Amino acid sequence: MTVDLPAALTPALAAVGVAVAGGSERTVTGILPGVVAALAAVVADALWRRRGKRWHDGPVIVALLPALAAGLWLGVGGTLLHVHRSEVARLLLELGPGLAVTGLATTLISYHGRHPPPPA
Repeated sequence: MTVDLPAALTPALAAVGVAVAGGSERTVTGILPGVVAALAAVVADALWRRRGKRWHDGPVIVALLPALAAGLWLGVGGTLLHVHRSEVARLLLELGPGLAVTGLATTLISYHGRHPPPPA
């Protein structure tokens, strides 16, 4: 049984989004971007599967862009809005999840943007 990349990474992306939404007490810099990241991951995966797991699937890439934006906002939003957190809390609730969501989303976007290999 083979596992494709989205089957492995989508649950991870959704889990990070849910974890940060549940752990953060800040709506704009934690809960909202966490929910957006989780929903975008699930919606993009469902869309990709419904469309037959296509190569270079533009609508799926577009569906993942909010997750990418949410990851970037998780990483910098608290700093830009001067949210007062300890260094450990900032690392665990903003920077770490922001890097994770950004990395997982960009990996999924690059997977969905791949082209079929040339014929042999």
